[in-house]
Amino acid sequence: MIKAALPHALSVLTLGARAIYAGMKLLPVQKKVVLITREPRQISADFELLQESLKRKHPEHRVLVIKHNKLSPSYLGRALREMYHLATCDGCLVDGYIIPVSILNHRKDLKIGQIWHALGAIKKFGHLASGRREGLAPRVANSIRMHENYSFICASGSYTAATYAEAFGVPPEMVQPLGMPRVDYLLDDAGNAARRARILQHHPQLAHGKTVIYVPTFRRGQQVSYLELAAAFDGELGNLVMLPHPADRTPVPESNGVIIGTGDFGILDWLSVADVVITDYSAITYEATLRDIPLVFWPYDMDYYLKARGLALDYFAEVPGPIATSAAEAVSLALELEETDYNTFRSRHLNFVTNPDGSLPEENPRCADRIVDALQLR
Repeated sequence: MIKAALPHALSVLTLGARAIYAGMKLLPVQKKVVLITREPRQISADFELLQESLKRKHPEHRVLVIKHNKLSPSYLGRALREMYHLATCDGCLVDGYIIPVSILNHRKDLKIGQIWHALGAIKKFGHLASGRREGLAPRVANSIRMHENYSFICASGSYTAATYAEAFGVPPEMVQPLGMPRVDYLLDDAGNAARRARILQHHPQLAHGKTVIYVPTFRRGQQVSYLELAAAFDGELGNLVMLPHPADRTPVPESNGVIIGTGDFGILDWLSVADVVITDYSAITYEATLRDIPLVFWPYDMDYYLKARGLALDYFAEVPGPIATSAAEAVSLALELEETDYNTFRSRHLNFVTNPDGSLPEENPRCADRIVDALQLR
């Protein structure tokens, strides 16, 4: 009964919010750009670089970063703050579904850009996952106008752009070849060297032996097999870093020489010390290919995941690395891998930010500047 009443309740709340917002839109527009993030811990590399670009290209504009929280009884005050800044800003960028961005009726001249929090899509999301166990029910998705009101959506490759158009439910021309700021971040060799030095200062043992980083996908209501992988790695010559998803509550083993990569370093920072990445359906795949880091895929729950969420590509044909069928095989492959050639993969999935043949560009593509220009600030 509660689920059945939810769409109606959301419709009532939406009408009330639109009425309040209509009054807010009468306020003067300010030289202000609002960045709204779903990241609960620290500002992402994408938003850091966007802030830098905005301050450099539009020094007269104020840049405001807002951390968005999910719908809850305590959200009302924060929602009013978000609505005020949307009503009075000159441009807006978001990195996920933001309630007031999608449900409100904005000024026609307000540009809203979607900087999705992943460089590509291996698993389904948005409208592609609607109706599945890990997705929203279609009626709820329609009630909250999921992923509406964007002026443009950023993509880094043609294959990903086609997926984004379906996942966001928009015409293909709305998905633009702007790349993502994290591309600038990953292709910055000096920056990577500095990040590596900072991590080694905190974890000096990583300077010796091969460092394997495990980046599993978040599974709603399911445990991640950290213990199994740690047990398989125990006694091997090397270092194992576990990078759990922020929402994952699975216990992570702290023995067997395992490093839990939380705290001051983001997932992109950890790539600066990675010799190999083990993953399953995570978009870390795309970031690793930009750093030429060998990948091993361990989709230990493929049957479950296909039913719960589904995949956005032909997994066995597209993933750019060997696929393991056990934790022991994943570890063995990770310790054996030395080099790989990602040009074919990048030429399909990252061709908006690489050379046409998939080779890495000699100059940084400056994706953050591309995105700021797309806002067409006054």
